[in-house]
Parts: sequence; C-alpha cells; structure tokens
Amino acid sequence: MRKILIQILSFTFIYMAIFTIMRFMMLSSLPDINNNGWGEVFLYGLGHDMRTFSTIFLPIFLCGFISYLSGFIKLNLIKIYQIFSTIYISTVSFIVAIFAFIGYYYYQIYQNKIDMFIFGFKDDDTAALISIIWNDYPVILILLCALVFSIFCGYLNKKILQLKFKKSNQPIWVLVICNIILLYAYAVALRAHPVYNALRASTYQFSSFKPFNEISTNPIMALSWASKEYKNQANFPYVDINRGKELEKRLFDMFATTKQNPNHAKMHIHFNLMESFGLGLLQEDKIMQKMLLGSLDEHFNSDFVFKRFLPSTNGTIDSLNRILFQSPIINLTSSKFQKQKLPLTPIDIYKKAGYKVIFAYAGNAAWYNVNYFLKAQGVDEIIDETTLMQEYENAKESKHPYGIKDEYMYSKIYEIFKHATQPTLVISLGISNHPPYLHKGKNELILDLNSSEISRYSTDFKALLNAYSYANNSFGDYLNRIKNSKFKDNIIIAASGDHANREYKFDHKNESAFGISVPFYLYIPQALQNNIYYDKNRIGSHKDIFPTLYNLSLNSTKYLSMGGKDMLSKPSDHRNEFAMHIDVWADNDGIYPISNTVGYKFQNNQTLKNSNDSFELDKQKSEFHKLYEEFSYYQLAWRLGLVK
Repeated sequence: MRKILIQILSFTFIYMAIFTIMRFMMLSSLPDINNNGWGEVFLYGLGHDMRTFSTIFLPIFLCGFISYLSGFIKLNLIKIYQIFSTIYISTVSFIVAIFAFIGYYYYQIYQNKIDMFIFGFKDDDTAALISIIWNDYPVILILLCALVFSIFCGYLNKKILQLKFKKSNQPIWVLVICNIILLYAYAVALRAHPVYNALRASTYQFSSFKPFNEISTNPIMALSWASKEYKNQANFPYVDINRGKELEKRLFDMFATTKQNPNHAKMHIHFNLMESFGLGLLQEDKIMQKMLLGSLDEHFNSDFVFKRFLPSTNGTIDSLNRILFQSPIINLTSSKFQKQKLPLTPIDIYKKAGYKVIFAYAGNAAWYNVNYFLKAQGVDEIIDETTLMQEYENAKESKHPYGIKDEYMYSKIYEIFKHATQPTLVISLGISNHPPYLHKGKNELILDLNSSEISRYSTDFKALLNAYSYANNSFGDYLNRIKNSKFKDNIIIAASGDHANREYKFDHKNESAFGISVPFYLYIPQALQNNIYYDKNRIGSHKDIFPTLYNLSLNSTKYLSMGGKDMLSKPSDHRNEFAMHIDVWADNDGIYPISNTVGYKFQNNQTLKNSNDSFELDKQKSEFHKLYEEFSYYQLAWRLGLVK
C-alpha cells in the first residue's frame, strides 16, 4: 500500500505541475495582464486537478486495498500489478500531456475552457478540422513531447515499485485507523471538499473575471462536463405549459405582430450570416475600418449599421440555430427531430407569405446535417460548394477544407434575384473568414505591425486579417452590384456575424460585451424608409434580426419574437430593449456577465465597453439570463410538441 500511495502522490504532483505551467502560460497571454487574482486561479486549479486525478487514480488506489487480501487468496499479484500500473500510468501521462496542450490552444482560440463546441470535431467536417489542426499547430512536436513524457513516467513508475520498505510492526488497530483516515482523505479529494461535492460544472465559478474561472478548470474534467452537457441536449425533456405562462409574465410576450402596413411590397430579402464577422478592429479606428472593410466601407457609411450588437453564441452552428430556428439546442439539426417541420421559423413564416426560400452556403451543406433539416423545414433550394464549383469555372481552385471563396456564392445569389419571378428569401452563410485563412484578395493588406491592435491576435494575424478583409470586400462588391441593378428598389439586405473574430484577444474586464460584438447591417430601398426610426447606438442582438425584417416586409403577421424587436421602430416595450449572448447580456442600464453578481455601467451610450462603475443587481436582472435560457428551451419544446 505504501508504494501505491507514493505512486499516486508522485504522479499527482507531476500532473498538477504540468497543468500549473499551462495555467501560467494562459494567464501570461491575457491582454489585460494583472497579477491580482492569479493566486486564486492556481488555488482553484489545484482543487480541480485534485478532483480529476483522484478520480483517475481510483483504480490504483483500490488495488492497494486488494493487496491486503493477497496473503489470504495465496496468489502473487505483484507482477500483474506492475504491468498493469505501468501501462495505466504511461497512458494517463500521455493523455495529461495532450490535454495540457489542448486546454492551452482551445482557450487561445475560443477564450473559453473546453466546452460543448469541441464536439464539432465529430459533428462538423472532421477531415477539415484535422487538416486545420495539422497545418496550424505543432502536432508532431506535441505528440513527441507527450510520448517522451509518457515513457519517462512509465520508467519512474518502475523505479517506485522497486523501492524496499521495512515490514510494518504496527498493531492491527493502528493500521485500521490509518486506512479509515486514508479513505476519508481520498473521499475528500474526490469531492474537493470535506462536506459537499465542490467545483462542479454548475459551481466552478469563483471570480467575476471570466478568464480566471475558465483557466482554473482542469481540461480533462472540463471535457467530461462538456460531454454530459452534449448528451443532455439529446434528451429533449417535456415542459409544463403553466411554467411557460409564468415565464411569459416574468419576461416578455412570446409572440408579436408586425405593423399594419398594407403598402408593404413583397420585397426580396437576403439575410447574410458572415463567418467570424466580429467588429474587432472596426469599432474605434476609422482608418483600420476602411482598410479591413474594403468596398463594404462605403455601404457601412451610407446604410443602416448597429454596432452595439451581440451575437447569440460563440459558434456558427449554435448562432445559426438560434437565428433561424430559435433553438438553444446546438445539435437540433442532427437530433431525433431532424425530419420534423418546426413551426414559426423565419422559413415557415415567409413560406406562408408566398416567398420562395433558398439557402446558400460557400461550404458543404452536409455540415451538421443542415441540408436535410432545411429541406424538412420547407426550403425550396439548397446551394452549396458542390453546386457552385459545377457552375463557376474557377471556384474549385479556391477550395479549402471548409469551402470555396464567398465571391462565387454572392455571384449565384445575385443571379437568383436577377431572374426571380416571385418574392424570394435567400439565407446565406459565408465561409472565407474561417481557418485556415487561405482566402484573400488580389492585393495583400499593408498592415502597421507596430499597431497595438495587431497584438490582440494570437496567431498568424496576416493570414487572418487578409481573409477577414477579403470576406468583407466580397460582400461589398456584391452590394455594389445590387445597388446598380434593376431590382435595387425591390430588395432588403441584412447581414451580421455569426460570432466575434476568432483568436481576437480583448480586455475581459472592460470589454466583456464589446470584445465579442458583431455588426448588424441593413440595406433598405428608399421607398421603405419613410417611417423608419434609426438610432445607431441602440442595443440589440441576433434575436432582433428577423423581427426587424418581418416589420419591413410583412403586413400584420404574427411571429415568435422571444424578446426580439424591430430595430428600426421606436421602442414601444422596454422589456425588449436588451441584447442577449450566452455569456453576457446588456440593456440600457449596463452590462451583465453571467458569472458576475453585479452589473457594470457603460463608459458612454455609444459603446459596449463597460466602466468600472458597478452596481448591485435586483432580482429581475440577477435572474434574467437564466430565465431567458429556460424560456428559449420552453418555446422550442412547445413547438416540438413536448408539452405536458
């Protein structure tokens, strides 16, 4: 038993040291470096590690108690245990080393601990992801380091098992008491607390500063939490209709009706969701904005743009789900409901209004089973990279692991509207600003390498910003064609980003909302601008996109709003004047990171940056985000018929 305890303690110490180094590197990479609070990160990190490794070493620990029985059953288990423990510890050591790298790089990209989005590796284009990982990260070096570490730990384990100890002559009652204390100590380690199960997925947050909470977690434990959450999403529990009514009273009306306007023409509509179209460098630097937007800049200056605007989530499929299907379930499109028509989606509403609905994607529509799900929702036509490469001669040359250049998708969309014989809604998803950032324009960007803003990017910023600029410029060129077309007065175009720029570092203390914001752009024909109320500083989020489009294009039509508002009408219900993201929400009073117990006032009413001026939350604000997510699931379950 003594050798087994030395094994457990020695390797736990080594593994904890590995993850402590990982946390130090993650903290050092924060743009808002401040040593205050680092101690708690390491302290809570050790707690997470203790829980993780006490669980991992449980089989080894139990072997120690089995060893007490070896004399009675007259079997020599020592040799078997030596082989077993060496293989087990070598394997665990390899996994620990790999997860230290995964935890570090995952945070650099997503600014988050390992979460449910990691299962995109399974549900997304796996081959494409492997290709990106292989090209962008030192995979061979990581594997070699993990292998060497594994061999070293296997060797060290053998040395520990060769240690010689004098036979214990302690009375049996002393050994019994020691083992009871040992069992209790191990139980405490498994729970990370002597009384209750601490540091769980629901209670791991200890700081109002989000990065500290995320960095403190153990990546192996975080993966187990993510796995449980991912599996739970497949359960689709039933909801109580009375609870829905209660939530509606506490929050806002579930439904709304568009304005009564019989003069609304049946305009063509194009909603364009752009990959990683975060505001990032566009918010305060006009020179940088003009350079990175390219031909889109003139449209940003002449049309309607909201910059105090939040995406729904940090991932493409999740944001797409929430915008198009109002679903908080990330894997809805590949769930058991993948063939079920979902009522009250934008697709359903526009189809009933007489529109033809088309989905255009510069990638492969098999992604997350989107093609089959959209067909079940009534989409008339799906266009993806396969279609575009057949139709456009040079499209195939631009193919990268996630798709082709956006310009071919825009060319096809233009042709659709040009030849449309009925009102048409096109929903499109660009891909050019997605890793591995191969798409770029004819001319390289001339970047100021001394700019402090450049240091916000953690990887190859040249490739990233060139891809970002290309995607924006392609959309701008498309808008130029639209505005010079014969149907320019018969089309509404809306665009937003699915989430913020990848690998963009921001100050989590003052930019928790600002750093993840995306624009909401609108082109509206002059004939529809007579009764428009435009406040460019109005707060909004993805939930407001289709309510705005409904009110521009439909007459007296009931729709599922879920707190969504028409961004171009005067505020009529203060309950809807908020912006919602899975990690933070905001209203006219301030910003509320979900890990905080306080809110923060804005630096001014033209930015999403928060000041250090905090205030206590009343009951309504402190519960709002949680209730909103509950209501979001309720309305989905209700539409799926899961009501009891």
